[in-house]
Parts: sequence; C-alpha cells; structure tokens
Amino acid sequence: MSEASHGLPFEAPPARLVSSGAQRYGRFTQPPQRANLLDARYLGLPRLLRRARLKEWQAVQLSSEQVFMNVALFDAKLLGLVQVKLYDRARGVKHVFERQLPPGCLSLTDSLFGTRNSHQGRGVQLSFDNRLDVGRIHVVLDVAPGAGRPRITGRFSLRVAEGAPQSVSLPFARGGMYSTKGMFPVSGGLTIGDHRLTFGPSDTLATLDDHKGYYPRVMRWDWFTASRFGEDGAPRGFNLTANQCRDPERYNENCLWVGDSVIALPVVRFSRSAEEWLAVSEGGEVALRFKPSVPGDVRVNAGVIESRYQGPFGTFNGEIAPRGSPRVVVRDWFGMAEDFYLRC
Repeated sequence: MSEASHGLPFEAPPARLVSSGAQRYGRFTQPPQRANLLDARYLGLPRLLRRARLKEWQAVQLSSEQVFMNVALFDAKLLGLVQVKLYDRARGVKHVFERQLPPGCLSLTDSLFGTRNSHQGRGVQLSFDNRLDVGRIHVVLDVAPGAGRPRITGRFSLRVAEGAPQSVSLPFARGGMYSTKGMFPVSGGLTIGDHRLTFGPSDTLATLDDHKGYYPRVMRWDWFTASRFGEDGAPRGFNLTANQCRDPERYNENCLWVGDSVIALPVVRFSRSAEEWLAVSEGGEVALRFKPSVPGDVRVNAGVIESRYQGPFGTFNGEIAPRGSPRVVVRDWFGMAEDFYLRC
C-alpha cells in the first residue's frame, strides 16, 4: 500500500523510464522494468559521453539488534568504490573495507529484474543478484582479513515481495535522477571472524538504495535513514533526503515505511552541529535528531576529484507524524546519516 499526502502521487511504474529521449518523472509503487537513463537527452551529448556523466550505485543497509552494515557498489565514472562498513553493536566495534577502483571497473545494470551487479577483486567479493521477478535480492560478500579487521562473509536475501518499495524519477536543473528505496525483511546470515549471526524476517531489516543520476559536477546531499521493529512487532523505517532536485516541495523521495506500506513525507531541512544533526519539516510532520556515535568520514583531494564526506552511524530520536496517518515515535533507532560532497 502506498499513500501520498505530500508532493507527487503514487502511480504504477512505466516499463521504461525514458521514451523517445524524454525521462518520465513521478513517484511509483514499484521499480520500472528498465531505469534506462542512458536513453535520455542530456546536454546534447552523445550516448558515450552521457555514460561518462551518469552516476550509478546500488547499496543495502542491514539493521538488527546485533549489527548495522552498509554495503555498496558506487560508480562515479572517474572513480568507482566497493564498500563494506559494519558495526558490531554487541561488541562496539566497527569494521571497514573500502577500495577505490579505476574507471571502467564497474558496470551497473539498469534493472532490478533478473540482473546482477558485482565486483570481485583482491581480498573482496560483493554481489547483488536482483530478482524482483521472484521477490528476492540476494547479497553475497566476502572480505579478507586485514588492518585489524577479521574476515567477513555473508549470504542473505532481501525479501522484496514482503516489504515496501518506492521508486522516484525526479528532475535536476539539467537532466534527472532515478532511485528505488525500500524496507524489507531479511533472511540469511553473516560471519565476523568466528562470530556467526543468523538473520530472520522477524528480527532483521534491510533498506535498498538503487540509484542513477546526471548529477552536476559537484554532487551534494543530506540523508537520514533507519529501520527497526516496534514493540508491536511491526517494522518501521524512514528515508529523508535533501538533494539537488528542482522544486523539492514537489520532487522529493522522503517517505515513512510501516510494515508493507510506504507513506510520502514532505520536504525537510537539515542542520548540523558537532553533537547533533537535525531534520525538520516546516509543518512539523518530521522532527528528528541524530546523534553520531560511529564516525565515517572520507577526505580526498586529488585534483579533479575531491570528497568531503561524513557518513556516521548513530541513533535517531524524535517523531514522524504524516497527515492522515498514525504518529511514529522514534526512540533510539540505530541508523546512518550522510553529509555528502563529491566533486568528480
């Protein structure tokens, strides 16, 4: 079930986001069969140069009482990145594997139906087998030990037929973006050194981030996300972003997940201090505080590429009260936030 009391209404997705060179904008109840942004007209560029400008990634955030983890394949064309960031909540230890990849090492697909995004290199394997056609996304990872980090292996599945997806297609000043985000129960497991964790649909959730966009040379956004099971056993989560879309009151991807329902939320404003980050909507529907506790900064200045990234893990408190829907109290939800800056 999908509800929109703010911004764009929910619609059935088109088979292809781009037809005759024009991107269809909207908010959709499911991903399109093809997120074919390479077929969109953009700055009069030929397809080869459009490919060089299109930023793409697939990421999953996994959350349980035992662990919080973010895994991602990120292709900014001038550079790529394979990333595994894991926080062992029971032991209070963070493990990180990040490797920058040269241009051309990643080739991400434009569909979540019967496709595979993967990277295998020295000491790392990460793959997303996207099978929305059978209601699953399978994740496989294997990270070698090193720099105080134990070996990390995992095989788990996002049960996408049982969750709440939201797809958006939104305009920038020039070009546009596509994103599918959703909250889903998980089954499978993870091994950290000699510590084995088992995930089930009643105790572990994952949020998906499948994304493509003709971003400006300087990419910039703020982001909050978290999910957890309530005392009533129902899963809840949220996605809040302030990015570079034009007319954000209409074109945004903010949403609340409750069970298998997704509820659209209004535009939010972000602010930050060293102790606390905030996301607040003008009408009071969203009022969240984030306290960073596990740092995640990346600083790179290499001529044409510069990153000033903060991606800490931490806890959220506050409330989300969409018009026409029950209020959700957020009390010590563990998740992640981003202050993203990349010149690339």
